[in-house]
Amino acid sequence: MSLFDEAEKARNPFLGKPESQDTGNKKVFINQTSSLLNILNEVLTSQKIPSKKAKACKDFRTRLGDCSWCLHQLQGKVTAEGWNNIVSNSIVGMLKTIKNSQPNGEWAVIDYDVKIDYDPSKIERIYFVVKFVDLDNQDDLVYRNGAPVTTTVNVQTSPIPDELVSALTSKKTDDGELKDLIKQLVVAMSSNVVEQKEAPVPAKVAATKSEPAPVVFED
Repeated sequence: MSLFDEAEKARNPFLGKPESQDTGNKKVFINQTSSLLNILNEVLTSQKIPSKKAKACKDFRTRLGDCSWCLHQLQGKVTAEGWNNIVSNSIVGMLKTIKNSQPNGEWAVIDYDVKIDYDPSKIERIYFVVKFVDLDNQDDLVYRNGAPVTTTVNVQTSPIPDELVSALTSKKTDDGELKDLIKQLVVAMSSNVVEQKEAPVPAKVAATKSEPAPVVFED
């Protein structure tokens, strides 16, 4: 039978049902809540990392994702394949949300929890929460003005070793003023404080005694 014949047969009810619409290909919708939960658990379990690997990552950084559906909107309205795709795409969406803010890690499902409960509107829903772990255990990206701060600069000054302090302060010199200056410098550097002091005003050179102005006597 050509495709034109199949199309005509599909449009004309008197020619019978198309060959592709036999009972063997009829969609079967899920009615049982237990079937929905079984498929949900199968999808999550298939994406969960092995328990041995999860134990090694127990102290790594994690993120949570959650989702829920009205139970009455699923029962009798989704097939097993369709429900599988819905759950899988939900997990993909959670991962995408995490990677949008923390793209520097390799995220995977480490744990999950599922329950059926009533929402504040007294509507029965299926809830599930997924915990994702960063297998690389990278540091959290910090954002400033909407942009990640990728470099953290810590400026630290190392204290002056005691040996250097002792060597400078005990240096033999006949110049008492120089020795005092060395001590002040050591103290300032050790406390990491830069003090601005007024430069000592040099002593004024005593003016030479000038000759007195000649006295003019008027007649």
